[in-house]
Amino acid sequence: MRSLAAFSLAALLFACAGILSAPAVHAESISDLKARLADLEAEEEENNAQLEVLRGDMDQKRERGEALCAELGAVQQQLDALDSRLERSEAEAPAPAAALGSAETPRGDGAAQEAAAYTLEILEAEGAPAEAVPGQLGAGRETLAESRAALSRRNTAIFALYEENLLQFRQAEQEAAQAEAEAARIAAEKEAAAAAVDVWYTEYDAALQAAGVNAGGAESAGAGGFVWPMPGYDYITCDYGDDGHRGIDIAGSEIYGQPIVAAARGEVVYSDWMDSYGYCVFIDHGNGCSTRYAHASALACSVGDVVSPGQTIAYVGSTGNSTGPHLHFEVLRAGSTTDPFDYY
Repeated sequence: MRSLAAFSLAALLFACAGILSAPAVHAESISDLKARLADLEAEEEENNAQLEVLRGDMDQKRERGEALCAELGAVQQQLDALDSRLERSEAEAPAPAAALGSAETPRGDGAAQEAAAYTLEILEAEGAPAEAVPGQLGAGRETLAESRAALSRRNTAIFALYEENLLQFRQAEQEAAQAEAEAARIAAEKEAAAAAVDVWYTEYDAALQAAGVNAGGAESAGAGGFVWPMPGYDYITCDYGDDGHRGIDIAGSEIYGQPIVAAARGEVVYSDWMDSYGYCVFIDHGNGCSTRYAHASALACSVGDVVSPGQTIAYVGSTGNSTGPHLHFEVLRAGSTTDPFDYY
């Protein structure tokens, strides 16, 4: 591991003690702002999980309701068919029909015999004991009436299930609506909290600039002409070339959210999300030289901006392929990476 011996944070703080005293007041509140943002993110995650469960429950209740509706329709068709048989039975046999299975059953009372068989089917479907069925079969019209009563009971039971399911669906729907409203509230508060963090850093940079310090801190240019991109932090967790590493990783205690500054004057050619880099900034310094700053939590510049050495361009984060908050810093010459320490 290498540290940047060329820059002394202790000397910097000693020289700028009076200058930095005002921003230090804000430093006490930035942790609260970030904590609030973290709480909202956790609340959002929990609410989204609850909303997903409720939506899944609604889908199940909707499918159950559709199945019960289909079953009610089938039972109604059976009731209609039974009513037709009852009308035929009354038309064919005005006198009381003979007992079911009797040899004296009038030949014209075919509907009654059909009804007897149909009733047997209905009663068996209801779970009536086989030995009890014959005793439950009466004359034609009585048999049809019994069949219709069985279907009516079944229809009532299904409808009760349907109403219960509908009530549960409406309850889940209401809870989902409340969760969606909560999600909107959290999103609005989260946006406001993130904006408050941005405002804090903007005011902090402005205070430093007003005091005569560059926007990223008070670091001076190194021997190679570059300003250190991470003022106040010089702990290198991964050096250039380690296992093919294309730059250096700069980390430290409470580095998350700290300003990242431009190493030299140049034009911003990229400021957005990029795969493993996460949120990142690319700056073209001319003469084939460029720098890259990766894994930011937020960006403070746009493509086309011309930035000065030490100007804040982003804030430290852990986006993209990152194991923790740090700045991944690269220097490229003619499109190929070089050791950043060659410029300090």
